Order: sequence, then C-alpha cells, then structure tokens
Amino acid sequence: MQKKIPHVLIIGGGIGGPALSLFLQKAGISSAVYEAYPYREGAGVGFNIAPNGMSVLQSLGLADSVLQKGTPANIFSIKNDTGKLIGQFTFESLKFNKLPTVSMSRSTLYETFLSEIREKNIPITYEKRLTEITSTPDKVIAHFSDGTQAEGDLLVGADGVNSTVRNHILPNRPGPTFAGIVGVGAFVPLDKLPQVDRTKLDEMSFVFGQKGFFGYCGGDAGEMMWWSNLTREKEFTKEEIINPDWKAIKEELYESFKDHYEPIPSLIKNSEILFRHNIKDIQSLPTWHKDRVVLIGDAAHAVSPNSGQGASLALEDAMMLAKLLRDNEDYKQAFILFEKNRKDRVEKIAIEGRRRGNDKEIVSPFKTKVREWMMWVFFKFVGVKGQKWILDYKVDW
Repeated sequence: MQKKIPHVLIIGGGIGGPALSLFLQKAGISSAVYEAYPYREGAGVGFNIAPNGMSVLQSLGLADSVLQKGTPANIFSIKNDTGKLIGQFTFESLKFNKLPTVSMSRSTLYETFLSEIREKNIPITYEKRLTEITSTPDKVIAHFSDGTQAEGDLLVGADGVNSTVRNHILPNRPGPTFAGIVGVGAFVPLDKLPQVDRTKLDEMSFVFGQKGFFGYCGGDAGEMMWWSNLTREKEFTKEEIINPDWKAIKEELYESFKDHYEPIPSLIKNSEILFRHNIKDIQSLPTWHKDRVVLIGDAAHAVSPNSGQGASLALEDAMMLAKLLRDNEDYKQAFILFEKNRKDRVEKIAIEGRRRGNDKEIVSPFKTKVREWMMWVFFKFVGVKGQKWILDYKVDW
C-alpha cells in the first residue's frame, strides 16, 4: 500500500513559512501557505542574515542569489558618537559556516522566496486571516475571516510575534513582552550620500552615544540601511504605527544625532520612507505544540532584533521541522524532537538579545565611559569567538 503524503497548512507568509514550504517539498511533503495580509511588493524593514541563516539558504540553493542582492557584512565595528573605534572584528577571518553575514531588506529576501515558491508551484494565498482552528482525529481545519477554510494533516504557526496559532495552543498564556525599546530605520540610496566610501559598505557599524544607539551598513544593492533603537516606557500604539508623523520623527531623530560623526546625520536627513516598530520578545513557552499544531519562528520564540538572529532562527526552525517530519512517520514524535532540539538554543539567544538591548539606553557621560570600557574589555578578551555557538550552528539535512 502506497504511503500517504501528508499535507501541511502553513499559517504565515513572512520568512519562516515560505522557507518551511520549500523544505517540505524537498522532503516530499505537500504544503500550502496562508498569509493574513495583502501582497505588498517592497514592504519590510532591513535586517541581517547571520552565517547560520545563510547556511540554511545554501541548503535551498538560494545563498548565492541573496549574496548578490544584499551586502556581505565582513567587518563588525563598535564606535562612540565621535567615530572613535571601541572594538572591531572581521567575520571573514573566522569563516563561520564558510559564509558571511548579509545585510538587506526583508522585502528582498521575501521576493527571493516568493520567486522560488512560484517556480515550484507551491500554493500561497493572501488575505487569509486565521480566526479558529478545529480538528478531528485525522485532520486539522483552519478557519479564515472571509468564511473559507482549509483542511490538512498538520498545521504550522509561522505567524509571528502576535501569533493567532500560539493563542490556540496556549489560550491562557500571556502574549509577548515589550522589551522597553522601539526601533526606527530606513534605506537611503547611495547617490544621496556622496561622502560615503563605497569600499566600506561591508562594515557594520554599531554606534553607542549618550543620546541612544545608531547602526548602519550597506543594504540592498545601491543602498545603505540604518536603524536606531530608542528606550521607551510604553510601546507605540497601533495608531502611532499606522499613522506616524514622519516629519516630526525625522526632526526628533536628527536633533538627537546631528552632532554624531558622518554619515549618521546625512542618513537621517536623506531618508524618505521610515519604518518603526515595537521590540518584543518571548523568552520561554511551556510547549510549542498541541495535537496536530506546532509553532516555529517568532510565534514560538520571538527574540529581540538586538540578537541579530530573528530571521536566522526562523530559517533554522523551518529546516529542522521539515527534516524531522521527513524522518519520523509519527508527527507527534517529530514535534517532540523539534522542541527538544531547538528550545534551549533559542531561549539562550533570547536572553542574549535582552542583554544587548540594555546596552542601548540613554546614559550619563560617566556611564557612557563605563560602557565603552566594558565593551573594550569584551572585544579584547571574548570578541566574536564568544559568538561561535550561535554563528557556526548548522542543521544537518
């Protein structure tokens, strides 16, 4: 008797969901992706894909394409607001997974996935907002706000930090926690930044000053990207996110960073479309699965962007879950092994992200000097080698 090919419903079409669909097809498992929002080309902030995430993309045959579209970040520098170098290391010299970190826009990575999904005829449907999950002994049913539904053998929640699927698995569990930091950022065309040395776009600069944190590096081809993390007692309201006063925000940012070294003031001044968001995390959940439903990515373990690992961990999850579903006939066993193999790692990284966020507070001149000294000590005696357990991780397909 021929073995039945399972069908997986993937809720969430961001990064983890599309990656999972590609790995499932590679494993001989059918899937379909359902995204709550309409399709929007060019939507999304900038981020970095670390070597461990690039290793996953390499397994899908997408690493070279991503390298061409983004900017390899070969140098990591910590500076103060005058441009004084506090510490620096070179990724390339250590060759984690023999791959670099790549800086790019989220939308460019998404379009890379979407092109591959369409080429492989994997169904992806937009404006499908999940409202309820029901099940029978042998199937799971996703119900959407438009009155439609979809049936499958398994359901994977890849629907982000505010996951609806997580609420199904853990209905009485508190949601993600606001980390006390908000993010603002933008992309700037290089032709608006004549003073920038084009040979140094592969340097990722993290600038710690008295008035807050500012980071910048190369982004998509022909652009630079920047981001600033600012401490805030209360998170942005939904209205503040949807209808921001960008002119006032730019003026406030420029006032805070105008005395920093170039290109920081010019990056802010020449930004046209800005992004901002609340930074939240989920440091631990009692379980990631229930019956035929399982969580991956931010839905299971949202980490602060300060960790530099959000996208890469979602990619690792996608590859690991697909592998375990391929190698275990019993999906229950696959879910148990998935959580066992992933939980300790991601929770440790979530704690690390929180710690890094605490370094970005606005502080007094004295505390600024203390912070610089502590960072210098870290680089001198620990440096990037202390990140080997994060960056050199690889899923064996």
